Amino acid sequence: MKQYRNIFLFALTTVLVLSACTSELKDDEDLPTYPRLYGAHGAGYALMGSENFHAHDIMVNLGWDISGCRDCHAPDYNGGVTGQSCNASGCHVAADGGPEACYVCHGDTQTKTIYPQWYSTHATHLEGGMTSNTTIACSDCHTLPANFDDPIHIDSDTPGEAEVHFMNALAATETKGMSGEPMYDAANGTCANTYCHGNFTNGNNVTVEWKGANQAACGSCHGQGEGNPLPNAPHIANTNCSNCHGDVVDANGKIIDKDKHVNGVLNVFGSTRTDW
Repeated sequence: MKQYRNIFLFALTTVLVLSACTSELKDDEDLPTYPRLYGAHGAGYALMGSENFHAHDIMVNLGWDISGCRDCHAPDYNGGVTGQSCNASGCHVAADGGPEACYVCHGDTQTKTIYPQWYSTHATHLEGGMTSNTTIACSDCHTLPANFDDPIHIDSDTPGEAEVHFMNALAATETKGMSGEPMYDAANGTCANTYCHGNFTNGNNVTVEWKGANQAACGSCHGQGEGNPLPNAPHIANTNCSNCHGDVVDANGKIIDKDKHVNGVLNVFGSTRTDW
């Protein structure tokens, strides 16, 4: 008798569990269109550091395209048919756009910085560097999408790549000694013919590597090698820069006014010149 009772309880429990699991996913339109996501996240999908952490899956297997997540978690990622809200995780913030917030993929979720942290070059260009306060915006180099689903975002033509289109006026600053137009070589990850890196009168017009280190050392843009900022002839061979550019550098060659360095004009003898 006891054996029959256990069998009955097991059968009843199974029916209740299956009924609960399928009660919300009973219609075809409730099912996700991404087959690999259908009930198959697996252990550790929400656990940072796990080999199955969802960020890794989204990057490697989905090509950063999280639009399929909406099939189960709702367009606002607040749960949908799963009842599991991405925005209740403590990591994603609904007011910022939830998982679609720019900083989730491009920056730092802790500080909500929206530019990539992989290389120091983004920070230097967007926040200023040790020798200049000049900054640029994301839109100076990239065409920004209107939203996550914008065709220029997560596109299939260049998956995983950030297209660069120079739209920054400073990079194209015209001087008498400039050569060519600013350009970005996606294959090599280099920038060339930019005012910012020496494409100006008496400048070196160097091609710099976006992922390289120390790409703007003294002497790289104007000088005779790393550490020596004295431009080549026809610039006069006066090693004391402060004699003429005293409002920019001191007698030791240290930048004393970062607003007057890499600013698009020539600061000399206390005046500002654009006819150089």
